Amino acid sequence: MTTEILILGSSNIDFILRIPRFHLPGETISAENLMIVFGGKGANQAIASRRLGGKVAFATKLGTDHHGVAYRRYLIQHGLDPAWILRDKDHPTGLAVVELIPEGENRIIVSPGANHSFSEDDLRRLAPIPKGIKVFVTQLEVPLRTVRMGLEMAKDHGAITLLNPSPASRLSPDLLSLVDFIVPNELEAQFLTGIKMRGNRDIPRLAKRLLEMGSRNVVITLGSKGLFFKNRSQEISMKAFKVKVVDATAAGDAFMGALAYGLSRNNPLQEVLRLANGAGALAAQKLGAQPSLPGRKDLDLFLRQQDNNVMTKSGQPFPPLDSGQHRGNGRVISESS
Repeated sequence: MTTEILILGSSNIDFILRIPRFHLPGETISAENLMIVFGGKGANQAIASRRLGGKVAFATKLGTDHHGVAYRRYLIQHGLDPAWILRDKDHPTGLAVVELIPEGENRIIVSPGANHSFSEDDLRRLAPIPKGIKVFVTQLEVPLRTVRMGLEMAKDHGAITLLNPSPASRLSPDLLSLVDFIVPNELEAQFLTGIKMRGNRDIPRLAKRLLEMGSRNVVITLGSKGLFFKNRSQEISMKAFKVKVVDATAAGDAFMGALAYGLSRNNPLQEVLRLANGAGALAAQKLGAQPSLPGRKDLDLFLRQQDNNVMTKSGQPFPPLDSGQHRGNGRVISESS
């Protein structure tokens, strides 16, 4: 299989505890149950793209413990090349404890384990990047030096580079200059820019500042408020689909995976963003990270249902963007600087 999407990132085992509410310091409360699933931002995004039909390779590092052995087998079963899945004999597989309340909100504690030992030398040993690579995706759950090298290698191959700056970290302009699409949530965007958001009117300011810092395109995910896209010639504001949120843990990763997939298919940007928006909404309706990630048939059905719902109300096809809030032709603008 020709690889079109290369994802560099983390793999974690998620321990999900459903609790009635977030507890106070020093307080002990009981969880309803424990659910153990495969997670980690990198793996979630790789599986999300793969389930949509993306031609994906996933560069990650697992421990040799029983969690790592099981995870490696799982990734291979899902069609990911084992040559890109490294083993670490000195560190355990990454773990995450997810506290989840009934409203779908969560708090997450991560023990990085083998993810933090993914070095530049490891990436060199995995090189060369596959021929025909179109899209490169990474996050910040592996060391920043490795992230930078991955971005540099991808740019050398002419790939579109996507960075999900999570967990939030200070990023230099020279690193951001390697990024074609930066995809933070609103909290991460505030951290990166130093701008405190007082209301929705500040969202374009955040995006403008991220462009000034070096990225070519900005997509700010806004949870229940949707998304905001900006580059030098376009602005797109898109509302979120209305769904009942069960667990938002992997909604952002489903969004990233779908964004990468859509860009790899050379679809118009307007369509790519709507696809990603729908993937995030579907993922939020199920418990667990990777168990919630939708396949292409489910996502297409969901989007058609949204079209039908709007046509029932208005008698007109669903407009994928808010009226009056879109400028430009809805396609990715290729910029060299």
